[in-house]
Amino acid sequence: YYPARWTNEPVTNTPKLGWYSSDDRKVAADHVRWAKQADLDFFLISWLSPDGREGKNLKGSVLPELEAARFRFALLYETPLALGLPAGKPIDLAGTLPDGARAGDRFVEHFDHLAETYLKHNQYLRFDGKAVVMIYLVRDMVNAGPYLKAVRERLGRRGVDLYLIADVVYWEAPDKLDWAFLKEHFQAVTAYNMYYRPKFLEAVQGQFKAADRAARAQGMRLIPNVMPGYDDTPLRGTERVTLNRRRGQFYRDYWAVASEFVGPDQPFLLVTSFNEWHEGTELEPSTEYGDMYLRLTRELGVDLRKR
Repeated sequence: YYPARWTNEPVTNTPKLGWYSSDDRKVAADHVRWAKQADLDFFLISWLSPDGREGKNLKGSVLPELEAARFRFALLYETPLALGLPAGKPIDLAGTLPDGARAGDRFVEHFDHLAETYLKHNQYLRFDGKAVVMIYLVRDMVNAGPYLKAVRERLGRRGVDLYLIADVVYWEAPDKLDWAFLKEHFQAVTAYNMYYRPKFLEAVQGQFKAADRAARAQGMRLIPNVMPGYDDTPLRGTERVTLNRRRGQFYRDYWAVASEFVGPDQPFLLVTSFNEWHEGTELEPSTEYGDMYLRLTRELGVDLRKR
């Protein structure tokens, strides 16, 4: 975040910190402190490019505070934005980018940079000894296999083994997914944001059950997500459908659905999101809710860990 973005892109709720800049180390320190207060285990941080605003903020502001607090992090590779391609359309890694580069080659270069810069960091999240990376909108990727293979080969020579999580779970029937492709290149599947269907939580539960069953048949796992609500109407218009927070009850109900898919063999549950203010999914303290969602996250997490 930066001042002009808050001005040009309206949000639903108001950050307790005000219209902050993500390059401010004090903001990063507050975020880490609040994450620990909520009993979160790690941040999954959006990554777009080595030289962009997000990469500079991560290296200059966020990483020093993660190190100081000994708090873990992993990366969410924002595929369309990282490659400069439109979301909502097929992401062809064999295609050519506006600057003339092949999309898949740029993808491999990016992972080379991640390995060199972050994936061996002491605070980087590992599972089964592997560096965890989530790749956004894998469900829209085509011709990706050769480049994912090249990533593993290149990073293997650097001594980095990957635990890759594919964002593929949405409203398509899970048995329609290319499970041979997913099994070859990924260790788990997830949903970043299911957004909306009538009888939303019932529909999510059905999709999660089908995806979990299909993933386990391949020796993979479903990593479920939860959201406290959803409201992007200030940014995208009042015709957009919202998921009402109901003063925390929606979040509790979503946890009840997602918790079924967490256990000793699959210990992750992802929260969408810590501070995606423009989609109204944030846990970060606001003037509207105070630290209610930090406290609720801690409470629900304690209950989950007791199982």
